[in-house]
Amino acid sequence: MKKVAILRCLKTSASCAGTGCLRAFNERSEGFKKYANEDIQLAAMWTCNGCGNSMLENQEGIEKKIERMVKNSIEAVHISHCTSKKNADGVPVLCPTIKDISERLEAAGVAVYDGTHGQHATGERLIIK
Repeated sequence: MKKVAILRCLKTSASCAGTGCLRAFNERSEGFKKYANEDIQLAAMWTCNGCGNSMLENQEGIEKKIERMVKNSIEAVHISHCTSKKNADGVPVLCPTIKDISERLEAAGVAVYDGTHGQHATGERLIIK
């Protein structure tokens, strides 16, 4: 069984219960369409440690979270749409903190995928630019 995790924004988690992410996962829709015929398990739903004025003191905690993803054999982390903000042209741009975490996950051997739900959730492997 493939183990999947969802990574979301700390700021957004103050007002989001994760229902959109969980609905899409359970229905194998939107960002999770690719798993329609696979046996998968949601093994983690975690938040970043913040950015800007909302940054948590313990930034070392991110490394522990990444280590847990590896230790628990998480194969795929889907980045929730709340981790991107639209630029002036209306195009979603990935948060720099989430970009850094994504790069660290990939370096640790955990594949990172774009989106959970919403119109921009491709479910494709995230290309860090």
